[in-house]
Amino acid sequence: MFDFSWNMLTYFPPGISTYSEAHDDLFRLVYWISAAIFLLVQLTLVVFIFRYRARPGHKSIYYHGNNVVEFVWTLAPTVLFAGLGLYSDEMWKVMKYSSRIPTPDMEIDVVGQAFNWHVRYPGGDGILGKRHARYRSAQNLFGIDPTDSHGKDDIVMTGEFNLPINKNVVVHLSSVDVLHSYFLPNFRIKQDAVPGSWIEVWHNGTKSGKYELACAELCGSGHYAMRAVLNMQSDADFAKWMEGKITAKKAVLAAEAANPQPVAPAPAEAAAPAGEHHGSSH
Repeated sequence: MFDFSWNMLTYFPPGISTYSEAHDDLFRLVYWISAAIFLLVQLTLVVFIFRYRARPGHKSIYYHGNNVVEFVWTLAPTVLFAGLGLYSDEMWKVMKYSSRIPTPDMEIDVVGQAFNWHVRYPGGDGILGKRHARYRSAQNLFGIDPTDSHGKDDIVMTGEFNLPINKNVVVHLSSVDVLHSYFLPNFRIKQDAVPGSWIEVWHNGTKSGKYELACAELCGSGHYAMRAVLNMQSDADFAKWMEGKITAKKAVLAAEAANPQPVAPAPAEAAAPAGEHHGSSH
């Protein structure tokens, strides 16, 4: 049976980020203001239809307008929208302004590719290696500099990733092909991933569990399937999971060291900028 509710917030997934409550408060305010205006307009429409209906003995009157009424209904929406803008300004800054990103407990790279999400963690050294577009290939979607020792132990995953709860996570977001959109419904965060750009977005999840990372930008025929699973874990569980990944990566590096492959030089005309190291995992 269809479950109908006037309160659209009942259709939202549970919010689990540090700013999801403020986001929902704003949505709730805008929703109920919109609902009240809608009902008022529809009620006025019904009254006018009934009161000014065609009746024998009643003649319609031409009415040019009323400057006071027109001024009021122009001023009222202006005040309303300006008020909502001021009310939401602080929340928007906290969520979106790079200057308001808190000190990160962890930094990761996330890249969208039709139709997958790829995630890069710093390895055992706690530092994400340098990256540059000139190194990007089908086997190296992040453009990790093969000559940078810090990048050799980085951990790359596709379709599923893990994060610790109650930690400020800064995501360096990009795309390798078309526009995608990093959308975590439970975190109330949505940020476009733009080819050729790295955009910072941050969140702090407060509850363990499995959550969906979806693409909220139409990106092609497989858009509907572009999703990943985010596992939010306690510090202990995340540390155990990460230790397993680091151990596995060390084994891969040891095998590669036993059978080294030549590193193809990058094009000379696209020099990589200095100071590309970023990220730490605590």
